[in-house]
Amino acid sequence: MADELNLGKDAPEDNEDAVSEGKGGMKKIIIIVAVVALLIGGAAAFFLLGGDDEPAPEDGAEAVKEEVVEEDLDPIYFPLAPAFVVNYEHEGKVRYVQMELQIMSYQQEALDKVEANMPAVRNSLIMLFGSQSFDELRTVEGKEKLRKAVKDNIHSVVRMKGDAKVEDVFFTAFVMQ
Repeated sequence: MADELNLGKDAPEDNEDAVSEGKGGMKKIIIIVAVVALLIGGAAAFFLLGGDDEPAPEDGAEAVKEEVVEEDLDPIYFPLAPAFVVNYEHEGKVRYVQMELQIMSYQQEALDKVEANMPAVRNSLIMLFGSQSFDELRTVEGKEKLRKAVKDNIHSVVRMKGDAKVEDVFFTAFVMQ
């Protein structure tokens, strides 16, 4: 019976050790979970807030603006309306040419500048068209030459500088009589 009593006394001590081991194991698990949560939170904060590769500008200096390549921009078209109707003489006869033109640029600034100078542009182009040869305008090469001359003429009248320029000229209607 004494042995049974001793067993009874030893049993609570063993139970306390088991409980304290259980509490210690639980503390370890909580610590491990907290460390993992901090690591995941830190990684998420890094990617969300500080994951860019560009260094911050120093001393308030602005970041260098990346040059825009024309291939990345969409062309902008502007009609030179109304149509041009020009008369000229060919072999003693009065001939007429009617042309509708559109100019193209990648910069709206260039088209705005042409529009602001439209009276001077139209005058210069009418003089250019009136000086053309009927025989030249009948050929594709003559029309291509005229397109280049129109573009150069617009640049000289409007005094285009830098990237803001007329890139091309298109005939959208061309009637000769």
